[in-house]
Amino acid sequence: MGEPQDTARAQKQPDDCRRRRCCESGDGTRRGVGAGKGSFVEPALLAALATSAGHGYDLARAIEEMTQGEVVPDAGGLYRILRRLEEDGFVISEWQEGESGPQRRLYSITSDGRALLAHWLVHLEERRHALDVLTGVVRSASGPA
Repeated sequence: MGEPQDTARAQKQPDDCRRRRCCESGDGTRRGVGAGKGSFVEPALLAALATSAGHGYDLARAIEEMTQGEVVPDAGGLYRILRRLEEDGFVISEWQEGESGPQRRLYSITSDGRALLAHWLVHLEERRHALDVLTGVVRSASGPA
């Protein structure tokens, strides 16, 4: 018998991580994409970084502004996503001296990160289509307004 699919994915070469879809972890297993507005933090973060490099709190503010308050990342979650994206090669960071405080990390998107953002676009468009279809079904089933 063959290996379970998740085990086989976990044994892939590290470079395979860089080709993952937005809904997969670095080891190829499925992540919990679609669990509320929090699931939109990663694509919003990548979009913010595609616009400009930034520090964590500045990126959180940029995401909130870009999404007109629809996506508001908490600092802890944002930094966990940044660390994971950096481990997977989608984001890089460098320490910068603070003007009046401690050093801060400046995050930038990589070319692999831009490819992941393109995967996110396809995924989000698929979800939007599914929601449009479902909305139409529910509207029809609910009768006249």
